[in-house]
Amino acid sequence: MAIQRTRQPSIGDAASSGEDVGLGPTTQMGMRMRKLALLLFVGLWLGCRADGTDSTEGTLPLHPQETYTYPGCANEDYNCPRLKTVHCALESLRTERDSCQQDSDCVAVTVNGRCTGYGECPPAMVNTASRAEFATRAAEEVLRYCTESPICVSTGQCAYPSFVPRCKQGHCVAEPGDAGS
Repeated sequence: MAIQRTRQPSIGDAASSGEDVGLGPTTQMGMRMRKLALLLFVGLWLGCRADGTDSTEGTLPLHPQETYTYPGCANEDYNCPRLKTVHCALESLRTERDSCQQDSDCVAVTVNGRCTGYGECPPAMVNTASRAEFATRAAEEVLRYCTESPICVSTGQCAYPSFVPRCKQGHCVAEPGDAGS
């Protein structure tokens, strides 16, 4: 009569193979299937409600920064939700009012960019006759984006201490104050 000794599996064997110690292949497959079924059930339960309605019901509405849109501008973020979108909107408003024939046609407009950081560096340059209209429209868009309690704020630093209004190719632009001197 021959006695066969079998080696008992060790903890290291189970960890390296990812299998449960002492379970046969059929039992291991059954456990894997139950785990998969449980994960699928939990995923479906979290994603949908039993009556088929959206699971976002009852959650807080999105902040205006996250839903901001402007005609002709792509919905793009840049460190803050839709920051590129609001900058596109403000630049669209500015370029609609930046036509010029000479430097004296252009003026810098102080824009309180609030959470957008717009108009700080460089300042917005528009046609002198359109200054008030641009300031009003820009303030409206900034308010629409920033609201009273923004969830994200963008600020920047300026490499130039000052800018001067110039007319370049029929458009008002901001040039650094020491450029061309």
